[in-house]
Amino acid sequence: MADLLNADVLIVGAGPAGSAAATRLAQEGWDVLLVDKAHFPREKTCGDGLTPRAIAALRTLGVLDQVAARAHRVTGARLISPSGYQLHIRFADYLDELPPYGLIIPRLYLDDLLRQHAIGQGARFLSGCKVTGPRRDHGSQVVLGRRNGERITLHARLIILATGAHLSLLRAFGFLNHVPSMVPAARAYWDGLQDPKDAFEFYFDRRLRPGYAWLFPVGDGRANVGVGLFPTGHGRPLFTTRLLSILLNGHSLLRDRLRRAHRATPIKGYPLRTDFPSHPVVQENVMVIGEACGLVNPVTGEGIDLAIESGLLAAEIANEALHHLGDHFTVMLCRYERELHRRFAALFRGMRSLLRLAMGRRALDILIRKGARHPELARTIVRINLGLTSPRAAFAPRTWQDILF
Repeated sequence: MADLLNADVLIVGAGPAGSAAATRLAQEGWDVLLVDKAHFPREKTCGDGLTPRAIAALRTLGVLDQVAARAHRVTGARLISPSGYQLHIRFADYLDELPPYGLIIPRLYLDDLLRQHAIGQGARFLSGCKVTGPRRDHGSQVVLGRRNGERITLHARLIILATGAHLSLLRAFGFLNHVPSMVPAARAYWDGLQDPKDAFEFYFDRRLRPGYAWLFPVGDGRANVGVGLFPTGHGRPLFTTRLLSILLNGHSLLRDRLRRAHRATPIKGYPLRTDFPSHPVVQENVMVIGEACGLVNPVTGEGIDLAIESGLLAAEIANEALHHLGDHFTVMLCRYERELHRRFAALFRGMRSLLRLAMGRRALDILIRKGARHPELARTIVRINLGLTSPRAAFAPRTWQDILF
């Protein structure tokens, strides 16, 4: 006989989005059950970078101090074009409304800190729980799963899916009508890094069309080094784990940065979903948040900031809806989809247009070379990538004046 667990809210997935939603709903007094198939702390393959926008989200969530205590702090970014031009960005020079720094922290620590914070606010947590799909039971929706080899049944008034790039559960709930395109990425850790820079480092190369490599110092001489390729629709990209090895041998500046370091972990590949808003995010008593609805920046590959923001937004709207019954409950949940589109749909469409325009080798050389000479152009580049300025600014006459003249 299956175990039956009841809650007001069931959240599937204890990454940044799920833990953010669990934290806020637990603070509102709801019985929140957060489940994950993994046992924490668990490793999550990622670039580990937290942008100033992510720092602001962590501050809103109330967990910034705990994260900062375990993280490596950077105050800017360093961009290297395919021809070797460099642009050094200091966040404090371009950001008024966000903290002027970023953090780098392995997801092994970040996700566990966020999960513990949710538990500290009153959420319950169940590890090693693999949710398999929904089932109708006398008009009420329950979710089936397995834990320790035993079947369990989970019942809640509201279900929030925060399952990242994993598609099986989204298909089971009927949210995916086609397989979304994925951004392939890969990373490994290097130890013995000499002279770690106070910056996120991005390396653009002719072999990455479009895409980039990164080097993020984690602290104590360790760096997260990786590569991401954005889909172009033209042929199949080289497998990213192999591409990272080729790039490290062929990119002179990146090779020079790691000349005294050694790879400490295997190269691991992982997918990113950047397809928002191609699929629905609400149905009846189910909401989808974070990367599970494709909320990863199409140009930068950053998704932690948007994951936390969407988790907090979903929790705010769910809190209001849970005070109501019947059809009005579902109607109120639909406001989440409208608000998510209002905040991010135009940004994502614009970023995809910008990706096609600006990711060619010559375009990157021009942008990075000119950005180093023109602070206003650099400001535009920074603020577009952080989602603070509309990508339409890339097509404004002033921007082209800075680029051409």
